[in-house]
Amino acid sequence: MRWLREFPPFFIFIFMSSGLSNFIDKFNNGDWDDISSAFGNDVGRFISLVKRRGLLNQIKLHRIHDEDVYIFNEVLLNILESNPQEMLPKIVKEFIGDVEIRPDGYYLRLRDLEELSEFFEESSYRRDYDSRSIAKKVLSEDWWEPYSDTVHDVYKDIVEELNEKNKKALAERMLELVGNEELSLDDYKSDLFEDMSDDDGRFIITESNVMSVVEDEDSMNSLFKGDLNDLKDQLRWLGDEAYNQAYNDMMFKSVMSELSTIFEGNHEWEQKERKDGKVVYTPYIKIRDIYGDIQDFLSAFKGYSDTLYDYNSYTSFKTYWMDNDGEFLKLGRVDDYPSQSDIDNNINDGFIDRLYS
Repeated sequence: MRWLREFPPFFIFIFMSSGLSNFIDKFNNGDWDDISSAFGNDVGRFISLVKRRGLLNQIKLHRIHDEDVYIFNEVLLNILESNPQEMLPKIVKEFIGDVEIRPDGYYLRLRDLEELSEFFEESSYRRDYDSRSIAKKVLSEDWWEPYSDTVHDVYKDIVEELNEKNKKALAERMLELVGNEELSLDDYKSDLFEDMSDDDGRFIITESNVMSVVEDEDSMNSLFKGDLNDLKDQLRWLGDEAYNQAYNDMMFKSVMSELSTIFEGNHEWEQKERKDGKVVYTPYIKIRDIYGDIQDFLSAFKGYSDTLYDYNSYTSFKTYWMDNDGEFLKLGRVDDYPSQSDIDNNINDGFIDRLYS
């Protein structure tokens, strides 16, 4: 017990008796002024004694902040490192209001997914967007449409990319719109239509020949200029939707890849029904290393008045540290264009809905 020599006899008495518990009670009740003279008006000295006695778990940690804000981070760091298993959940419960402790770890309760964009930097980025803006747009509930007029040729860009199921659906829709009625070569010209026409230049699209029309580029382009003009517009919109969806998916993967340095896996939704019957969905995401995050903050701001008590949410203290002592996340080089296979898959996935819209 060599360390006892550091303290005068009065402190030894406190340590060796139940008197220390009374001092802790007074400290927790905000009566530091009543006992401060016994510790040379030094909160740090009092906490040091409590720590040596193994009674830190009895201290209301926010009282340290109330009495001496400048030692708060350092004392809290010492407390955290002295017994991480016990003190980490205590610190989280007392100071970090948006974190939920579960059996498998610590989860950040988000206001919405856009909150995750706050972990990205705002520096200049291509096409007038910075990393934070892109992350916010990708994570937003609102549909982000950075591209328009992506379809240059409806037949080549849309029809040729359809799978067999959707080509048959297109054929059925064409029969509903222009099938089984006389059409004229004066209005629609193609070699196929000429082969299908009678001596008066009349022809009919039927169930037996409609697939031949679908497979013929000149015939389809001729129809797109006429009675299928509205359908052509729908297919153009489908192409833009498919392109933007593929781009959003690509950027979402990039955003989540960067976030994986802070969080584990993707977010999950918690569903709750309010008293008024409205269902509310709250996103959660698992924090990878909250112990290291808190430790980084407390170490960086020892002796400062910027404390964990003031930045009492995970997002606020983590981003404050990133801004002052760490680094924000940054999206690296991302292709300007999504993959064609992803675009084509989206076209086929959304084709039936757009065909009848």
